[in-house]
Amino acid sequence: MKLIVAVALLASQVSAHGYLSQPAAYFPNGIDTSYNGLLTESCDAAFSGLKWNDNPEANTAMFTKSFPNSQFKTLRAMMDTVASDCGKTSLSSTPVDVSSISSMKWQNDQEQKGFIDSHHGPCEGWIDDTRVFHSDDCRADYTTYPAEIPVDFSKCSGDCTFTFYWLALHEPNWQVYKQCAPITNG
Repeated sequence: MKLIVAVALLASQVSAHGYLSQPAAYFPNGIDTSYNGLLTESCDAAFSGLKWNDNPEANTAMFTKSFPNSQFKTLRAMMDTVASDCGKTSLSSTPVDVSSISSMKWQNDQEQKGFIDSHHGPCEGWIDDTRVFHSDDCRADYTTYPAEIPVDFSKCSGDCTFTFYWLALHEPNWQVYKQCAPITNG
């Protein structure tokens, strides 16, 4: 019986974090929203020796304060060290036409939320090599279901890749979430 409960709990966690619903990411093996990798304070001296086992909001404030002293200029640069590809998403689908939208959406259908309550942390959106938004705490800044983040999709000319990065800082093992969607504009 314990094994059945453990397996059911694990299965429910696979879709418990959220996914990029606009522009829609393509999951070739079905929607899987588990994290792509883990980072810890050891990824940069700027984070070492600081308290990372506080509440999610305090951990996020500590990260925001420490990040400018790190070797990384962007969240993307840091997260790509452990998640260089698109995670569980694939760019092999038909590009999403973004010419008539002005935001990205992130949603967790299981909990009927955008970002789940415990997962505070920074996020960024990129169109190819152009950063189109940054938030120090996506959970605090975007609270609707789905979470809707303004994006200037005019930065895409023709076919591009939209990539969403989110670092959940609710524990000392920082969870890296990265999802991509092929997009087209015009």
